[in-house]
Amino acid sequence: MAKKKSMEQLRGVVNMGREAEESMEENIHISVYVDPSCPRWLALAIRDALVPERDAVVDALPLSDNPAVFGTDVGIIVAGHSEDAIRSAIHSFVGVRQHVIVVAESSLDIPDASLPAKLEQFATAVVASETGPLLERFANALLGATDKLVSCAANFAFCRDVATARLVSKVAARNALMSIADFIPGAGMLLTMNQVNLGFDIAATYGHGLSLGRIPEVITIIAAGIVYRDAALLISRFVPALGIFVRVGVAYFGTLMTGRMLASHFTEALPAAPTGESPERSSSAVATA
Repeated sequence: MAKKKSMEQLRGVVNMGREAEESMEENIHISVYVDPSCPRWLALAIRDALVPERDAVVDALPLSDNPAVFGTDVGIIVAGHSEDAIRSAIHSFVGVRQHVIVVAESSLDIPDASLPAKLEQFATAVVASETGPLLERFANALLGATDKLVSCAANFAFCRDVATARLVSKVAARNALMSIADFIPGAGMLLTMNQVNLGFDIAATYGHGLSLGRIPEVITIIAAGIVYRDAALLISRFVPALGIFVRVGVAYFGTLMTGRMLASHFTEALPAAPTGESPERSSSAVATA
């Protein structure tokens, strides 16, 4: 019986890895429409950020009044001063319930599209005057506009911190809720399996699929889960009246710690950036739309 249960758990772990790998391999298609009057630094920043590391398709086209909206996951408008064309393009996307992100240096460059309330959710504005804040806000907007979070992060490095934070926060909240039902047999292992699943998802956001390289990570996650459960048990014995709060806190913060540890592990494993090229020269090396 124990052997059968162990085999079932092993198959469950392998299936988690496969699902994460499938999420990583999901096709993603982004269409970027560049206003000729947009600031040059803005166009370069978006262009460089959207160089895919895997198989994502990114089309870069001049802004038009009637952009092709079908067959794309997210539309991006790099805004300048062409108000009528920007407004028309926004309506083209949201009119078919397609997400569009308008990126601009100033909020003054984003015209009022006068969208119906039920369609406002399909249009997002990202405004920044520097590359750092721009990419962070753009990552949040892009991941919020698609359900292909893992694939997006696997393709675009600037999305990884935000994607990982979202994955970790979601699983931490789920484990905190599940920890309330600690009286259910096997609840502790379910929490640990959620963390294992999180580990595979985080690995996938960095472009790592199911392989033997995941074994040490899975072992580490399971070991951490056991330590968290034992710590919660020990603290609960000293303060039994606060047992449920202890379980919730340990489940939540333990998952956060595991997620951050994994993100740090994969970040450190990334190849070093090439040296000898200035950022300006590196940017201009990418093909211009």
